[in-house]
Amino acid sequence: MKDDYSFIAPYYNRLAKLVFGKKLKEAKNCFVSGLEDKKILLIGGGDGLDYQEIAKKLHGQYWEKSQRMLELAKRNLSESGLSFHLGEFKVENSGHFDEVWLHFVLDTMEDSEISQLISVLRSNLKANGRVYLVDFFEAKSFWQKGMLQVMLGFFRIFAAHKRKNIPDYEKLFLQAGWIKSTENDLMDGWVCAQIWTHH
Repeated sequence: MKDDYSFIAPYYNRLAKLVFGKKLKEAKNCFVSGLEDKKILLIGGGDGLDYQEIAKKLHGQYWEKSQRMLELAKRNLSESGLSFHLGEFKVENSGHFDEVWLHFVLDTMEDSEISQLISVLRSNLKANGRVYLVDFFEAKSFWQKGMLQVMLGFFRIFAAHKRKNIPDYEKLFLQAGWIKSTENDLMDGWVCAQIWTHH
């Protein structure tokens, strides 16, 4: 499997912090709670550096499509109770996880892929399970719109991303029968952290 992130993996976190400071890390951690009693499914976690401070409390599975990113995550989260998996998440056990974390991963996928994934996730969550979504939403300011186009272009070139825009996550989740229970907006709503539950 071709690793589209092999070139940028060592610099990804530093670039993100240079542009966004600690805002992305803050979004990834704002709804973290009770991890000692939870089994987490983390999809597209990148190098894992933003979870390093809570590594000892993390248990479950960590899925990443990039071999290089996964290697970094294993090192950065070596004290966790996570098992690490390369490739697309595969359906394993029904009702297996308490939470699914989708942090800055859906914006790399086509709408049809997102719909398919969130459908699969439902069968892998416990009855009271939830999805913890963090991502970029519609850009508001002129600076945000310009930066968004730069980011999308950068990832199309260096990581073979398909998208030229931001998905309408809420529409896709609502169409699949999910309910948004909590939201935290950062950077004037450009970055949002949301909790979704299912019927």
